[in-house]
Amino acid sequence: MFEFRIKRVSVILAAFLVIAAPVLCPLAAAQEASAVSVLQEYKGYLRQGDRGDAVRALQEVLSALGYYPHYIDGVFGPKTKEAVLEFQDSVGLRTDGIVGPATISELDAEYLKKYPPETHVVRSGETLSGIAAKYGVKVSFLQEINGLKSPDRIYAGQILTVKAQATPVPTVEEPPVTAPVPEEPQFPVPDKSVCLTFNDGPDPSTTGPILATLDKYGIKATFFVIGEKAEMYPELVREMAARGHTVAVHGYEHKVLAGLPAKEVEADLKKACSVIASLTGAEPYLYRPPGGALDATQVREATKLGLRVMMWTNIGGADLGAQDPAQVVSRVVESAKDGAIILLHDGLPNTALALPGIIESLARLGYGFRNPSSLSGVSSQ
Repeated sequence: MFEFRIKRVSVILAAFLVIAAPVLCPLAAAQEASAVSVLQEYKGYLRQGDRGDAVRALQEVLSALGYYPHYIDGVFGPKTKEAVLEFQDSVGLRTDGIVGPATISELDAEYLKKYPPETHVVRSGETLSGIAAKYGVKVSFLQEINGLKSPDRIYAGQILTVKAQATPVPTVEEPPVTAPVPEEPQFPVPDKSVCLTFNDGPDPSTTGPILATLDKYGIKATFFVIGEKAEMYPELVREMAARGHTVAVHGYEHKVLAGLPAKEVEADLKKACSVIASLTGAEPYLYRPPGGALDATQVREATKLGLRVMMWTNIGGADLGAQDPAQVVSRVVESAKDGAIILLHDGLPNTALALPGIIESLARLGYGFRNPSSLSGVSSQ
């Protein structure tokens, strides 16, 4: 709490200083010029003890020239006298601390050198060299900036530019700053192909990351979804289809159908097909038996529904029982061959974490990734 109060006081003090700052700093150019005019019109002498507008103008001009860094109050006190003495000494005047015509003239001249106006109206009898000296510039500068061929050819009433316009610093357009892009891994041109397939989804914890990884590498996979889970997480099934992946049948209840009567197998597959079609807008055409237990009845009933059986080539799958993502990668690579159908499981954290490593490891070995319909491993069995 104490620290908070200190911070509040600091903020208030800072705000006060910002508000008060103008009275401690040189005034704006217009105000300073006005102060010079007041001094030019003043016909008497200013000394310590005086006060009023003329003293205030004196303080403003001294402040603008860097001699009076104090509060401008219109009172000719010791600090004002000290500033006058310093100025008189710097320009070679007698240092008496009294401001008369000579000191005012020098204040005017120094102010014009430091803050020259944009233009000067030539008066009768003035020379270009005199005007140059008045504003602290070279004759050649006035000639060039005004396009004068001869320094002698000026006339009363002529308006001369005496201050160069600020020249904008040429800017070099720089390319936008962007975050460094990680170097893309380089892989050989594939001369073999595999198909990535995922069983048992959708799963709210792993389906999203798996889809994101597949998108990153531009790979299309096949998801054998369970009908009941598809009904539970319909948005994930829709997302699979929307991203161009194949959504296939893995039974409705994920129960082993081998050995069951044909009507029961038919009922389960029909229900699963209906759920998938309603979510993706397309009839599924691939089937993988739950638990990998396949019999002739399933093949026959699946065929009636337009389903082709798709098994896998990596015996037992690569991720079941794996201790970590590295073990999943190792198993997949060991079982890879041209035309392989890789079985993985949606719902296992190690699988989602291993997927980038699987893809890059296979790509380095010359494998590409194909859609299931283009592989010889897809067939009716």
